[in-house]
Amino acid sequence: MLVCKKILIAGVGGQGIVYLSNIIVEAAMLSNIPVSVSEIHGLSQRGGVVTSGIGLGEHTTGFYGTAGIDLLIGLEPLETQRCLSYLHKNSCVIFGNYRVQPYSVNAQMAEYPDINSFAKYLGEQCKEVVFIEKFPEGIDAVLFNVFLLGRATRMKDFPFEANKIEEAIINTVTAYHKEKTVKAFKLGVEFELKKQSA
Repeated sequence: MLVCKKILIAGVGGQGIVYLSNIIVEAAMLSNIPVSVSEIHGLSQRGGVVTSGIGLGEHTTGFYGTAGIDLLIGLEPLETQRCLSYLHKNSCVIFGNYRVQPYSVNAQMAEYPDINSFAKYLGEQCKEVVFIEKFPEGIDAVLFNVFLLGRATRMKDFPFEANKIEEAIINTVTAYHKEKTVKAFKLGVEFELKKQSA
């Protein structure tokens, strides 16, 4: 029985939300898990808010609502915070400290959160939280999404084996980017969290 049935990927345009969704969908198919994806919002504006919901299992849709997400993959800290209402006490969250100033901040409609305080708050409210305070050097920012997905495979309730994600990457990524993408994914799988700053 799947523990993780609803995945939400959140970030801003240009961070590869669709790209990551396609990899997860392919991994589900390789794992013989029924999968569906919700509408993906925000594609018309680079830098605008983008979210993608993925449903796993029989009779599960990709659409999500309040307290309806089991795993949140946050590609941008502020957009991760904006998804708080979708989490519940057994949710798992992985997000990284890579700021892309969203329109809401540039337009002074929102303040940027204190990311370390936010990570601590999530840790008190959710089942498992992984916060990547600093990405390893040598990874292109465009591949931070795949790095996070690699690290996510080590979370307790992650629904796929790492080798299924790697196979999905090989199946979906163009030949030119395949080697770098697999390398970034493996770095994520192997990444050890150091003690986060207070």
